[in-house]
Amino acid sequence: MKNHSLFLCFFIFSAQMGFGQKVFKITDGELQFVHPKEGVYIKKNNVFYLVRLEHADNYKMLSEGLKYELSARNTDEIEKRKKDSSTVSASDIIKYDFKKLDVLKFTTKNDITYNDNYRLYKFNPNFFVVSILEDSIQRPRNEYLFHYVVLDFGNNKKIIYHPEGFIVPTKQKVQFLFRKEEINDSFKSYDIAANPELKASDIHLVNGGSLILNHDFYKIDTLQNKKVRIKNIYNQTLIDKKFDSIAFNAFFIAGYKNNKIELYNYTFRNLKLDSIKSFSFQSFYPSIQVIDHNNLRNINLAGTNYTSSDLNYYMSFNHFFPNQECRFNITKKDDYFYFETDCINSIIRNYSGYESRFKIKNSNEFETIQFLDQPSSFILYSEMMGYTHKDPFIIYTKLKNGKFNLNSLEYLLTEKPAKEIEDFNTVLPKNLDSVYDEWQQIYRIEKNGLFTFYPIIKDIKYKKLEEFQGNYARFELPNGQKGWLSLQGKEYLDN
Repeated sequence: MKNHSLFLCFFIFSAQMGFGQKVFKITDGELQFVHPKEGVYIKKNNVFYLVRLEHADNYKMLSEGLKYELSARNTDEIEKRKKDSSTVSASDIIKYDFKKLDVLKFTTKNDITYNDNYRLYKFNPNFFVVSILEDSIQRPRNEYLFHYVVLDFGNNKKIIYHPEGFIVPTKQKVQFLFRKEEINDSFKSYDIAANPELKASDIHLVNGGSLILNHDFYKIDTLQNKKVRIKNIYNQTLIDKKFDSIAFNAFFIAGYKNNKIELYNYTFRNLKLDSIKSFSFQSFYPSIQVIDHNNLRNINLAGTNYTSSDLNYYMSFNHFFPNQECRFNITKKDDYFYFETDCINSIIRNYSGYESRFKIKNSNEFETIQFLDQPSSFILYSEMMGYTHKDPFIIYTKLKNGKFNLNSLEYLLTEKPAKEIEDFNTVLPKNLDSVYDEWQQIYRIEKNGLFTFYPIIKDIKYKKLEEFQGNYARFELPNGQKGWLSLQGKEYLDN
C-alpha cells in the first residue's frame, strides 16, 4: 500500500531560547514516536505524518526559523515502525532537564575486541561531540561534532534534534538515537560519568571547522562604539564581555581589552592566564605560545602546559602542496667560488640569460662562503608554512681576515648590478665577528660583543641572545634588562 501523496509545509519563524540553545515548538499534531533513521512521526486529524525536518547543519536557514514538511504515511508503515525495537514511543518520553547533559559523559559498553566504543558529551552551548574509542587503552578520537536544537511538541515532550539523529529522554533512560546503525546499536547500553570540566584532549577535534569565528556558526559582532563580541547564528552572545579587538585561529580565541589579553578555547572557557604579554598561535597543533608574566610557556586547550597527550589525533600534512624551492650548489675551483642552479630567475631579478653556473664576485676576498659544498635550497613558497619569499636572498661570506659579511646573493652574481641592488647590499651588516644561520634567511650576528637577529632587529644591541623557541627568543641588554624578542621584531621586557 502506497503512502498518501499529501505534503504540508510549515515554517516556524520564532522560537524560544532554552539553556543557551534554540527551542522550536511544533504544534501541528501530536507526537507519536521517534525513529533513529526515519525521524519524527506525529498524528493530526487521525492521519499519521512523518515530520521532514530542515537539516540541523543548515545554519543559515535555522537562524531564520525551522522549516519542516508533513508527509502523510500509510497504516502499514506506521505498524512497522511501532514494532521496530529502535522506535521510541511518545508515551515513554518524560520531562527532562537537558542542562544535566552539560556535566555528563556517556560511554558505550561494547567489547572493544570486536567493536569500537563511543563517547558522547557536551562540547559548548551549541554543540555535542561523539568520540570513537577504538583500542583497549580507550584513547578517544573526537570524530563527530554536531549542532543541535530542541523540538518542543507540548505536554512536556521535548527532544534534541541533531544532524546524526536524536536525544530522547524516556522513563528508562536518555536514549541516543543515531542514523548510523553501528552507533545507534552501541548506545543501547552505556555508562554515565561526571564530566565537570573538559580536558585538553576532549577539546581537540578531528573536524572543528564549524566552530571557527566568521566561518559558519560563530561570528565577531561589531558594536556602535567599535567594541566587538562573539555571537552565534541565533544572535546569542557567547562570552559576556566586549573587547577592543579579537584574534583567533582554529583552536584559540584571544580578546584584547584595556591593554590586557584574555585567551579562550571554542568551548568559550576562559583559560585564566592573568598576565599575558604576548601570544603566538601554532599553525596545526592545539597549543599556543604565551609570555605569561616573564616566562615562555606552551599552553594547551585547557590552559595548562602542553604535552603530547593533549593531542587527540595526529594530523596528516599530505594535502598540502610541496614547497616551491630553488635548489643550488656552491663550489670552489682555482680560488674562485661558483654558484650553480637551474632557477636563477628566482635569484636575479629581470635575468634574461640561460646560464646555470655563475662565478661569484670578489671571490679573492673570501676564505669561505655559506653553503660551500653543501647542496642546498631556498624556499620560495610554502603553502603549509604560509610563507612567500619576497626580499633578495642573503648569504654570508667569511673574509680572509676572519670577519664575516652578509651579502646579497643577487649582488654577488651580477657583473654590473643596478643601483638598487648595490644599495641593498651596501646596508647589509659587514665586518662581523660571527654569523649563524638561525632559520630561513634569519641570521644571528655578532659584532663587538653584541648580538642581534638580522633582519628582524637591524640594530646590533643585545648582550645575550638565545635561539628562538618557536616565536620567541630570550635576550639581555647591556644594562641587564632581560626580555623576549618575537619573530615579528617586538620586544617584551621583563617586569
